[in-house]
Amino acid sequence: MRVLAWLTVAMFMLLAIPGASAGFEEGESVQHLSCLAEGDCRLTTVPSGEDTVSGQSQGTPFSPERVLFEFELYPAQDVLALLPESITDIEIDLRFDDDPTRLTWPDVALTLVHGSGATSWTMAAEEGGDGPAYTTDAVDLDLDEGRVIWPDDGARLLLSFSIDRPATWTLYLYGDSTFDMDIAWSADPDVADVDEPSSRSEPAAVEFESAHDGALVGGESDCFVFNIETHEVLRLLITWDAVPLELQQQSAQPELRLSSGLLAPTPEVEVVADDDGTITRYRWRALQEGEATLCLEGESDRFQPYVWAGLLSFEGMGPVDPSGFTGEGLYPAGGGQVEGSGPSVSLSDPPSGVRALPGLMLLFVGLLEFTRRTTSWTLRFGLTVPGLALLMLGGVFNPLISASTAVQQEGELDLESLIDQRLSQLWDVAHPGVPESTLITHSGATFGRLDGEDLRVRLVITSATPMDDGRYQLHPEGLDDIRLDELIFAHVAKEGATGQAQADHVQRFVLLAGRSLLLDLIVLEALLVVDERPSSSVLHLRTPMVDTAASGSVTAPAWATRPETIDAGAWSVLQDALLPQRIAVSLCDCDLDLLDVRFVAASGLQSSDLPRHDALTSAGSFLGAPFATAMLGVLLMAAGAGLEHRRRAEADRLAAKMLRDAHLWD
Repeated sequence: MRVLAWLTVAMFMLLAIPGASAGFEEGESVQHLSCLAEGDCRLTTVPSGEDTVSGQSQGTPFSPERVLFEFELYPAQDVLALLPESITDIEIDLRFDDDPTRLTWPDVALTLVHGSGATSWTMAAEEGGDGPAYTTDAVDLDLDEGRVIWPDDGARLLLSFSIDRPATWTLYLYGDSTFDMDIAWSADPDVADVDEPSSRSEPAAVEFESAHDGALVGGESDCFVFNIETHEVLRLLITWDAVPLELQQQSAQPELRLSSGLLAPTPEVEVVADDDGTITRYRWRALQEGEATLCLEGESDRFQPYVWAGLLSFEGMGPVDPSGFTGEGLYPAGGGQVEGSGPSVSLSDPPSGVRALPGLMLLFVGLLEFTRRTTSWTLRFGLTVPGLALLMLGGVFNPLISASTAVQQEGELDLESLIDQRLSQLWDVAHPGVPESTLITHSGATFGRLDGEDLRVRLVITSATPMDDGRYQLHPEGLDDIRLDELIFAHVAKEGATGQAQADHVQRFVLLAGRSLLLDLIVLEALLVVDERPSSSVLHLRTPMVDTAASGSVTAPAWATRPETIDAGAWSVLQDALLPQRIAVSLCDCDLDLLDVRFVAASGLQSSDLPRHDALTSAGSFLGAPFATAMLGVLLMAAGAGLEHRRRAEADRLAAKMLRDAHLWD
């Protein structure tokens, strides 16, 4: 009977422990604080174990008693997962029976250990209420040690509090103490690594013209041996699954060793990257027949599944050279615009300082009149002085100040300089030695501007199109003529002239720049919306940028910063309406480098999706009617001068008459 009792208890314990989870993984977001017995507490994905754990404290202000719980992740981490930026909806239902007001309840200190990193925070008890006393909406994870947690990496939650008085405490579990860990991506390397054994010492024998699944896990080598038959062109296609940037292995150059023992010559390479993954095509001509070995070399702390297949063909079977590559590198303008409700209207040229010359001439004449002795201070300060002031304001100051607003200001960029600066930034972060977290942060930021940095751009607007909500969509000069391929390859040439650029660095930069520039220009179009028709064709976009939730996927984030004057809700609406359904960036590393940038625009973009903001200002007059102001000043000056002249003439006439009458007595 005793044995039967122990078996019953053991079966109950097994049923109480969740067995389907694999630690932190996609689809299992809620983590429960569970205790099965004293000293055996765990993080589980379903409620289990005891309902409560309680204790009696004998602490004093001079000798507080510290209570510590350690919740180990169970089952242990056995998949590869990408940690979120924060954990949310944290609730700790800890209660003390001596103070129902919660005013003297101690703070709770928590530390979440995730792999080689750890995040600590403190929660204070909320006064009153019926719900858990210790809650918080979100806590940002400390991801300085990386966003990836690997199988067998330890994970646990440390919970502690100190009591400085005698009290009874109770920690409510079984669904009452939880937090949300929303894992956006996870994968099981053991399941994906189906190519094993396939090492250099033991390559897998395969048919070349068949599909083969596998995965590069860490720094391993996946090698395959096959027979090369008669051919004119040998093609190798590798399809890499989409994984977080920190894990990508797709830059690995395949090593093809022929039956002679020599390596095959450098192939032509074509790379196509989209949200679903990356396809790399390699092409050789007339290789040596016989047994050959293909090896893919991985890097440590990286993982990426793949499918590869080969094809032997002859010239007559289809396009096998760059002539079959379309090479569409022109930016498809209009992806961030809505259909107008009327014809486009052109805008006036920016003001010029030459317009101040007539005002200066009239001002000079007015000052000559002003230097003459006045016949009436009332006329002088009632007509002449106001006229001079209005003429200076509308005819001199306004043209000069307005012209100064049309030129490029200090710290401001034009569209060409903005793109060039963005390419320089992407070139730097695309270097193989740059941490992936840095690459994600900079490439995912809007225009490359991080939190707290300013976006200052001078734009020349060719036309404005009225929208159905009364606003105007602006069309900047030169946007329709941007050749992304020319800009990107020109930057590669410029950087290559300063030193020896690595092939994987160039490839990574070209693919990254094609996608990032496309997204930047799309959102630029969406931001060029104003409430009123601009007074001139020169506009200034000036705004601080702040952090926000990124759009897109964890492997390719987009628009992770927004203008400060646009709230997070409006920006989220814009992101959802603007993000293309699909982006494909293709690179052909052939005799002539070619680049395709294609996208399927978002459907249903409406004017209501475009947020209102005050980051755009038009260069132009600071007066509503500068010409009328100047003319009014001229009229006042003319009236004052005319009346002064009339009074002087009358004074001369009276003086002459008085002198004539005085001579009659001589």
